[in-house]
Amino acid sequence: MMRFIRFIFIGILSLVVTASVCRADDAARNIQLNVKTFTLQNGMLFLIVERPTTPQIACRLAIRAGSALEESGRTGIAHLLEHMMFKGTKNFGTLDAEKDRELQAQIEAAYQTVLREQNKRKPDYELIEKKRKEMDKLRMEVQDIYIPQAFSSQLGRNGAVGVNAFTSKDQTQYMASVPSDMIEQWFSIVSEQLFEPSWREFYVEKEVVQREWAFRYINNPQGAAWLDLSATAYTAHPYRNPTIGWKSDMEKYTTRAAMDFHETYYNPTNSVCVLVGDVKAEDARKLAEIYFARYPAGKRAPERVTQEPSQEGPRRSVRFLKGARTPLVTLGFHTAPMGTQDFYAVDAMTMVLSHGRGSRMTQNIINKGHALEAWAYHPDNRYGGMVILGGSPKEPDDLKEGLRTETSKRDAYVAACESLEEILMAEVAKLKTDLVSKRELQRIKKLNEREFLERMRSNEDLAGTLATLEVQVGWRYLTTYLEEMEAITPEEIRRVAGEYIRADKKTSVYVIPGGKPDQPPEQYAEVRSLTGSAAARVVKTDTSKNHSIYATPEGWKHPLSFERKPKKIDYPRAEFSGVEGVPMFYLPDRELPLIDLTLLVKAGAVDLAEDQIGLPALIDGSLIRGGTETYSPSEMAMVLDEKAIRLSVSVGEEVTRVGLSVTKADWKKGLEHLEEILTRPRFDASVLEAVKQQTLTHLNRQADNAQTVAMREGALWFFRGHPYGRDPLQGLQTIPNITREDLMDFLKRYFVRANIVAAVAGDIEKEVAEKSLGALFRALPDSKAPERRMEDPRETPPVVTLIHKPGQVQSQIGFRLPSVKRTDPDYWNISLLMDIFGGGDSLLFKRLRDDLGFVYSAWFYQTYKWQAGTLVGYMGCQGTGTRQAVEETVRIMTSLHGNVPEGKLEQKRLDSLNSFVFNVDSPTELVDVYARYHIRKEPLDTLTRIQDAFISASKEELEALARKFLDPKKLQVFVVADKTMRIKTEGGEEYTLEDDVERLAKILGLPFRGTELR
Repeated sequence: MMRFIRFIFIGILSLVVTASVCRADDAARNIQLNVKTFTLQNGMLFLIVERPTTPQIACRLAIRAGSALEESGRTGIAHLLEHMMFKGTKNFGTLDAEKDRELQAQIEAAYQTVLREQNKRKPDYELIEKKRKEMDKLRMEVQDIYIPQAFSSQLGRNGAVGVNAFTSKDQTQYMASVPSDMIEQWFSIVSEQLFEPSWREFYVEKEVVQREWAFRYINNPQGAAWLDLSATAYTAHPYRNPTIGWKSDMEKYTTRAAMDFHETYYNPTNSVCVLVGDVKAEDARKLAEIYFARYPAGKRAPERVTQEPSQEGPRRSVRFLKGARTPLVTLGFHTAPMGTQDFYAVDAMTMVLSHGRGSRMTQNIINKGHALEAWAYHPDNRYGGMVILGGSPKEPDDLKEGLRTETSKRDAYVAACESLEEILMAEVAKLKTDLVSKRELQRIKKLNEREFLERMRSNEDLAGTLATLEVQVGWRYLTTYLEEMEAITPEEIRRVAGEYIRADKKTSVYVIPGGKPDQPPEQYAEVRSLTGSAAARVVKTDTSKNHSIYATPEGWKHPLSFERKPKKIDYPRAEFSGVEGVPMFYLPDRELPLIDLTLLVKAGAVDLAEDQIGLPALIDGSLIRGGTETYSPSEMAMVLDEKAIRLSVSVGEEVTRVGLSVTKADWKKGLEHLEEILTRPRFDASVLEAVKQQTLTHLNRQADNAQTVAMREGALWFFRGHPYGRDPLQGLQTIPNITREDLMDFLKRYFVRANIVAAVAGDIEKEVAEKSLGALFRALPDSKAPERRMEDPRETPPVVTLIHKPGQVQSQIGFRLPSVKRTDPDYWNISLLMDIFGGGDSLLFKRLRDDLGFVYSAWFYQTYKWQAGTLVGYMGCQGTGTRQAVEETVRIMTSLHGNVPEGKLEQKRLDSLNSFVFNVDSPTELVDVYARYHIRKEPLDTLTRIQDAFISASKEELEALARKFLDPKKLQVFVVADKTMRIKTEGGEEYTLEDDVERLAKILGLPFRGTELR
């Protein structure tokens, strides 16, 4: 039951809601959600959850308007408006607010002339061209006074992370997480940006979203599937339109159209603000009165839109998408609106099908090898309901046998999709005749409880959930949902399955690999969450004046007047003890009734023989799924789901990670199941075979991804002759021959007490954890830990390698350079150097992408293995610009030998120190870090040492490290592209990409090698 406590303030209604949710059969478990609310006189609603555990706040501001409220001919305008909310206001983003306003008005007037002419039967094309040139000239004048990314950079320079936004059918939501000492800055800058934006750069951003269309829907098979499903399933309802809009509407966007939408929906009455974290409601209210109360009230968005008529017959769409690698199936069925009784029943139905390890689709389709993926999804929507079934079929047998013509491939994929559709529908058909068992129903209810707790773990997740639910159906839905689901019966599930999942109401959508693309994929990237280094480029403006059209409230501070000085974070030390010879790190966390256990085992791919390449993937995929001596695979999945026990196993290159996360009440039961899985696994033959086939399919498709190929071939060369350099494609030969006995031997050999480190955090006493873990560890062998005898990798020679991938017109380029181990005193200074050179908003990225336009993505970071350090880089660029992009990379690298820009160093130092507010910000993450340090034999105070290194690093030290480690003579370059691509120079000379890459090698003084795609 919910309990409401009311407090009255002048002009403000404040409400504190404590929601207690408990299962009928376990009243001892109380889940608390304390939400404090207040509403300003202009109608703006605030939801506050006070969580002072860490000095950070998750901020969300949702506008109750998305693409469903757009007018015909203006589809996508809500999404474009979202983009415009990052362009500044009169107070920031320009050097001259008045001149900026005048120029924007002239640009709009010129475009209105263009639009009028275009809509005529006989347009005056000379006038159109004249006005377009006029617009270009005016835009260049705007550029002279425009300060780009002023909004994101001001937040970023003061420690904010996750600065972003999204538009959906139902809402537009703006987000950021800020250090708690910067919450007033968030109020100041966000209130102004959303409610009184400038419209500068509108026609530039209009071109950006048109590129985004291709990125989301043409280059992306999943995006294409959702686009086709909505457009086919809906005929009248506005959900039929893509959120980004239709391309023809995008081409005609005007500033006036965006302003109309803004004037209608961007007002305080139609907004909700959610703050979760280290903030008090009374402080938030005071700031809201200063920064948000100044804006006038408006109207709430409508709660109903054009309704979809009843579907009278099946619909189908098949898209042959060039460049797609994997076939996809999606099936849509119209269902009940959110919050209705049928909605809850449909939710329960989809969970039976696709939620948890014990779900029917996982057990009956995926684990039996009938498909690579199979799922059911019931999205929360404000204006209408739909349930979606989907998946990806297994590789058709015809293709395995070498089918080669494009038509025959397409036919084989279509047949595979049709087969998967039948399998999905057959699974639902069982629900129409047979009642779901009480045990199965209880399973999903338990999983629901656990998901409720998981939402409350993260400030960001809880803030986003509250904001979204408030827009869709009201935030209290979160507090009543479990109660409603508790009441669902098997009969209701059978009824809604029969009523809604019908062949005559079905919309089927297939996305089929359609061969090689006709042109390069459209590249698109949004840079919104900026760090301090980006902010360094932003020109400071006068913060003494307020250029807003609204009166300046008492206590107001200019959005750009805030400056944060980060302090070193002191992390609490974990309690350490030995349990049956196993080192254990422990930290309490009483906020939620959850306990997390991590076991780190010194075992990985490097410890295996050559004929066992691929074994880690089989362990990952079948250890838990494959059941135990006591439980079959399906029964094991069921007992784990019944207690909402989350188990995971990941065999990495050098360490295996086992994770257990349970509610406090189920801690002992979770350990019992973990013990049985580790000591008495079944590795069921059918599950193991399905995992093998899925792994082999993924390996066979690896060559389709040029970036993956570039990074793979780089690692093979860099670590040649060392276990770090094993070829994953050898798994195509070894995986079929790996047996259950091989998997059992891995566990028996490496899962011994002397080879494990444990980390525990949560709502548990240390003594209780030690006692219960003692029983688990006693069940493991008490033998000596296997000795890892592995020499450090030898340095391999420099090279420029061209991997020929026919039809690959965009070069994917990988780089490698040697570095030092993590334990080396220089390691963290090198990391700082690499952040300057190739990190976010780095010298590399800015020069190659922003200044020269050579690349759409570029980075160069330091990474590590236990016995080696590596500098790894990547860039994606037009094939014709490959040589120039690599040459410029080397030039920037060399320039750092004698000049690390001091301003860049200081901003990157600031970035790194600010980031510690959000790094390792929970007890679970912290004990996991200590355990990793221990197993790698690193100092436990490494977090402090990292901060000290960043604070003390000097320009001279970094330049010396650049001379030593950024050495072009040791560079290894790996280019994946079509070597036959023709390149023409301005002088008319023509040659192939292969010729150009060979020329590059000669310029760099490095050996060249060409190789075919594997």
